[in-house]
Amino acid sequence: MAIDLQQIGKRFRFYTNLKELEMEQLKSITGSDEQTLSNIICGQNYLLDDLVAIIKNFPDLSSQWLIYGEGSMFKPMDEDGNCHDSAKGCLKKDKTAYLQQMKDMLVELDAAEVAKGHHADVDALKAKLDEYKAQQEQ
Repeated sequence: MAIDLQQIGKRFRFYTNLKELEMEQLKSITGSDEQTLSNIICGQNYLLDDLVAIIKNFPDLSSQWLIYGEGSMFKPMDEDGNCHDSAKGCLKKDKTAYLQQMKDMLVELDAAEVAKGHHADVDALKAKLDEYKAQQEQ
């Protein structure tokens, strides 16, 4: 299976937006420089060794999803039934605008996956966002 740097960048951008991570936080978490991180997010030329070093800093992020678009974005629960930190928790941004932004990014990811012939589980993510939005409106 071929690796598509632009698809990886879109998925990584989606993940970091979902986690509400800004560039300064990414640099701090990963120890990487801004140029490397920007190249990955933009899908430009970068070394896969750099990508691997970066994703090691995100224990809940599935490398299979990030690189190939297969499976879930988040790794499954551990053996003790503890869920890794995912989209749950307090949102710092306006919830409605944030959820719309995430939904728009899902549409973009879905279109890119369909164009590449991949069948990622984007519908499940959309449903979770809709469910979360409905809970917030109550």
